[in-house]
Formats: sequence, structure tokens, C-alpha cells
Amino acid sequence: MGEGNVNIAIAAGDVEVTPYSMHVSSKYLDLTKKKLELTRLPREVELPEERRWDLGTPKAVLEPLLDYWLEHYDWRVQEAHLNTSLPQYRTTINLPSPSNEDKVQSLRIHFVHKPSSHRHAIPLLFCHTWPSSFIEVQKIIDALTDPQSLPSFGDGAQQAFHVVVPSIPGFGFSDASPSETFGLEETAEAFSKLMNRLGYDRYVAHGTGWGFNICRALALNHPQSCISVHTANPTFAEPTFQQSPVSFLKYQVAKVTKASVTSLSFGYVPSEVHVDSGRDTANRSLTRGLERLRGPSGPTLSLLYSYRPQTLAFSLCDSPIGLLAGLLDVIHTQAPPSLEPVTSRSRSPFLSPIELQQQDSHHDRSSVETAFRSANGHVAANSVLRLVQWLPGPEASLRWLRRAQLDTMPTSSYSASRCPVPLGISAFRAQKTNPHDKATPLMWGSATWNIAWVKRHQRPAALPAWEAPDLLVLDMREYFQSHGGAAFRTPFNLPA
Repeated sequence: MGEGNVNIAIAAGDVEVTPYSMHVSSKYLDLTKKKLELTRLPREVELPEERRWDLGTPKAVLEPLLDYWLEHYDWRVQEAHLNTSLPQYRTTINLPSPSNEDKVQSLRIHFVHKPSSHRHAIPLLFCHTWPSSFIEVQKIIDALTDPQSLPSFGDGAQQAFHVVVPSIPGFGFSDASPSETFGLEETAEAFSKLMNRLGYDRYVAHGTGWGFNICRALALNHPQSCISVHTANPTFAEPTFQQSPVSFLKYQVAKVTKASVTSLSFGYVPSEVHVDSGRDTANRSLTRGLERLRGPSGPTLSLLYSYRPQTLAFSLCDSPIGLLAGLLDVIHTQAPPSLEPVTSRSRSPFLSPIELQQQDSHHDRSSVETAFRSANGHVAANSVLRLVQWLPGPEASLRWLRRAQLDTMPTSSYSASRCPVPLGISAFRAQKTNPHDKATPLMWGSATWNIAWVKRHQRPAALPAWEAPDLLVLDMREYFQSHGGAAFRTPFNLPA
């Protein structure tokens, strides 16, 4: 992995923030090509089309990508594009040493920083997830910093942002912490110090997956600075009476009324409170068994990958195609099983649940868009993400994932505490044909969050910033303009 080309230095307090450009050495690219040429693909069992992912990434999916990566993919073109489109920097952040509180650990943090020219722009901290990277923001950063006139979408469509996208320590071009206990809270602390160094004492935050967990740590530990959070496709634990009596009782009432009465639905929709019949007991037990394997945020694979990170790192660090297969499998497991809905709707969670359910059931299909998503959606994202994961090696990000899993255990204070910071949710998951295979109800999150805004979409998107960037940007503008925008009426004086 090459060092960045530093052209100027910007003083920020007593520590420099230096511009950074990616440049991978030719020797490293040649080594990658040799490893691709020496790849030996395993045999696999033939499965019917609808089950071809049951055992993991299919050879029929991976082999064409190997050929493309080996024969056609040009990292230099991508490298130049990213350096041009994403203004990158690095700075050193000092954090307490986990082994000795009197000492500090110094980490070089890589980040994208694109200020807006709009007068009342809001500072936005964009937290990427695992196994993603700062590139996650690529499709939406221009629309966030410089919104075009969209009067038909309301005042929120004009909201602009100063966008900051740090790389989690150990990901991309950020230094990894040498400590195995470096997890969510330490990452949040590093990001908080970065925002302060850039002159943002108050800001809003967005993240999905593990990025959402980083946002939660920020909101819990720095509620005066991180004043509002937005996420997409979150998962929540079912509320218990001991944890939150009010949230528990609201859910029970919604179940009894089947979320068919607006005043008693409390944001739930009928599909979220479906009661299984007696003959479905076996399926229900199997589903619950599988759910126990799931991590607190994300699919089963994130938990499995974190069990023995060092053992797994030997193979993934040595084989670029092995790493690609792993990334494809993780992203595939996050995808909605149904690709049917392609239109969107905007609704408060407190409007008629019957209307919401009807709109889910009656929609137009777009075979063109469905085909495009199938061919280019997750694969397009991986074509960029795989190199950024391959360059530093996956070992540090796997260790971070293990610690993050431990940080979010149900018994931890992180998971049990109720966060007072307002949360906005964009839901892109499609309705499932199998009632046992559905996302957790969004309003379960009211036990641990101050849920202030929800918008449900029918377009499937496991990675909204890649697959539904238009809808995600509009949602972020609308939510943050109404939940946090008032705090930024006085413009920021940004560093020159």
C-alpha cells in the first residue's frame, strides 16, 4: 500500500491535517495479478437456481468476476477517479492507551472531507460499515454537499451538508490500533476528536450496519455534539418489559389489534405483527434458531467472521479471490430476498397502517430496474470495495469486528441504554413472501432510541448509498433539516 502525496499542510489546533492521495505501488499490483493467476477454484455441488447461494458464494458467480478482475479491471483508472472525486486527508488522533491510562496511542486517521458552499450547511459525519469503506459515500457526496433545486420535494430537498467520512482504524488508509480491545467506543471517540479538530463542535451522523453502531456510541457518549442520527435498514431486539415497559406494552397492543387501528398501531404495520399459526411451529422454531446465530447488527456471517479473526485472516490476506468471495457472500446475505418492489412511498410511522400495507401489496414492477440491480447492484459495489479491503489486508478489520460484536452483546450497557438523541430511519427492505423471513419491526427500536422519523420505501436496497442513492439523499435532507437543522442556522467558519 503506497503513501499519500502530501502537497500542503493545514494547521488545525496543534496537529496538522494533511491532504492525502491514494497511490498503490506497481510492485503490489503485480503481486496481486500473480495471485489471481494462481487461483485454484474449488468444486461445488450443483444446486437449483433458487438455492445456489445456500452453501455460500457460487462458483458461477465468482469465476466471471475473477476473469474480469484479472483481464479488464484497471486500478489506476479507479485510483485517479477516487482521488479526484473524494478529497482525502489524514491527521493523527491521540487516544488513551488501553493498557496504560497515562499513555496515549497515536493513530493516523484517513478521511474524506468535502465542505459545502451553502450558507446553512449542516456538518455530517458519515460512518461506513463492515466490510465496506469510505468509498461507500462516493455516489451521494456531491448531492449532499451541493443539492440541486427540487421544489416539488419540499424545503428539506434544499438542505446541504459539510461531509466528513473517516475510515475506521484498521480499514482502508487509517492506522489499525495494536489493541484487541479497540472497538465501537474507541472508534466513536476517534471520530469525535476528528470532528472537533475540523471545527465542528456540533454535527449530525449517518451510518448503516456497523456504521449505525458507531453512530449510537457517538450519540450515547457525546449527545451535546452528535445531536441527530439517521440510518437505513436497522435491526433491533424485541423490547422487554424490564428494559422499557412502555415500548413493550405498545408492541403487545399492536399485536393484539394486528396494527389495524391507527391510534393503536404505534408505528407498526400489519406485516410486522403477523402471528404465526399453529401448523407453522416447526418453521417458527427453525427461524428463531437461525436468528440466535445473528449478530446484534447484521447477518449471520458478521458473527461467524468475528469468532476466529486471526485464523480467517491467513487465507483472506493471502488470496484476493478468497477475500472477494467473502465480501460477495456477506453482501448477498444482507440483500432482501424479494426483488419485486421498485417504487417508493413516503409515510410517517404514525399514519394508517392499513394504507401502508395496501401500498406494499399494490405496486408496479420494473423489469428493467430489477435486472439492472441484479446485474450491477452488489457486484458494482464490490468491484471497488474489494481492492480497498485487499490493500491493507483484512486482519485488522476482522479484529475490529470481533470487538464490535462483544461491545454490542445484549447484556452490555451499550445495548441496554436508551439514547435520547433523535433517530431517523429509512427502510428499504421489501415485503417478504414468507412471514417467517422478515426484518425486525422498526418500532422495536423505540426501547433504546428516540425514534423521531421513519420513511418506508419499496425499492430493495441492502446498500442504500449504492443501490438507492437518490432516495437516501432525499431522506437525509428531509430528516436532518427538520431534526437538527435549527441548531445550524449560524454558519460555520470553516478553515481556509
